[in-house]
Amino acid sequence: MKFHVPRQGFIQLLLLLIGLVILAYFILQSGIIGNLWIITTISIPLFTLAFLLSIANIGSKVYRWKYLSRYYYQEISWYDASLVSVSSLFFANITPGKVGDLYKAYFMNRRYGVQFLDGISMLFYERFFELTILFLVAAGIVMIQLKAVTVIVLEFTLLVLFLLLVLYYKADFFMGLAEKVLVRLPIEKRELEPNLHIRKMPLSKILVVFLITLLSLVLEFARLWCVALAFGFLVNPIQLSILMSLAFIIGLVSQIPLGVGAMEGSLSYFITAMGVPSVTAIAIVLVDRMISMYFALVLGFIFSKLSFDALKGA
Repeated sequence: MKFHVPRQGFIQLLLLLIGLVILAYFILQSGIIGNLWIITTISIPLFTLAFLLSIANIGSKVYRWKYLSRYYYQEISWYDASLVSVSSLFFANITPGKVGDLYKAYFMNRRYGVQFLDGISMLFYERFFELTILFLVAAGIVMIQLKAVTVIVLEFTLLVLFLLLVLYYKADFFMGLAEKVLVRLPIEKRELEPNLHIRKMPLSKILVVFLITLLSLVLEFARLWCVALAFGFLVNPIQLSILMSLAFIIGLVSQIPLGVGAMEGSLSYFITAMGVPSVTAIAIVLVDRMISMYFALVLGFIFSKLSFDALKGA
């Protein structure tokens, strides 16, 4: 019997393997394998604070989704806001380009009957402001060092932001074209959603979402700074935030699920460039990723099971 692997699944697996190879390379180059004792030097109180900041960051994402849902005429409970937000941390991070984040729109449609396009609109505001803030912070690299690779990454991010902005503000035009195509397809009329239009938010509401997103990212920056401090290194928080933003962008551009390898490798390289020994730099990055991304991934997996149960009863 032949075992068939879908092309998309194969590409995803290949990207993940590439990321793991990159991660393994940086771990071996850092020399941490022969110096595992470095982990025992971490300050437990500061590590605990960093972990609490990680939880607070997840909480800010839950609140953001609850706020967005309220604007789209759907008041949801804190429990459901937690289910959909935390679950998406699993689905988004195991797929290239965080495509799995669409689970949020799917959940809202199945659970509350919210139009799928409204869910897409909510996702747009989340992703667009995250990219915008990351780009603006990462642009501070010009104050540190300007190399060809950083310029390329920043230009790519700016291009993505521009395309997202054009797509959003011309959404009605694109939706109109899609509607004309859909009506010609042999699909039952009841399966088509009428009036394919993305509802835009007023400036006052957009500002609130922007501020919540900014708070979420500040918590990310503060967490990494606390982890570095826990290992005994008082680094410049502004410079660290700039380099962390750039590492985030590199991880996104790589399209590797979780940004594995690309994120850890680039961030440990940047931290080493700040004067931290390579063995400690990789330890800082691995501990930070453990209490943020990998913790969120496990938590998201658990919540995804609960969200599926919730949808069964919908």
